[in-house]
Amino acid sequence: MTTKTVMYGGEPYTVVDYGQRCVFCGEDTSFGSGNFVNRIGADTYDEETKEHRDGYGCPDCMSTECDRCDKSIGVDEDLTPYDVYGDDDPGEFSDGAFRLCDDCLTPEEKQLAEANNE
Repeated sequence: MTTKTVMYGGEPYTVVDYGQRCVFCGEDTSFGSGNFVNRIGADTYDEETKEHRDGYGCPDCMSTECDRCDKSIGVDEDLTPYDVYGDDDPGEFSDGAFRLCDDCLTPEEKQLAEANNE
């Protein structure tokens, strides 16, 4: 792990290169860890330590929650209104949800998604 100090807006910031570890949880994302293929380049800023972390995000930290069931959705596996309605995207689903897992689509939403993605 290497560090350097940079000036931003007249304030000094410590930039820490996290290398192969997740910048959010510290999990190993190197080749052979099981997280290598699904890691995503990421950075974050820690308000407590005033530390800017640069490196990768592991799949668990980069996942989102389904707005209907709170199940974790992997990166690029979520479904939004655009995925279902295409150009007629209403901005959100009828219940106010925005990101859904495949299991939470209603039969009508599944049918629309299949028709719009052919």
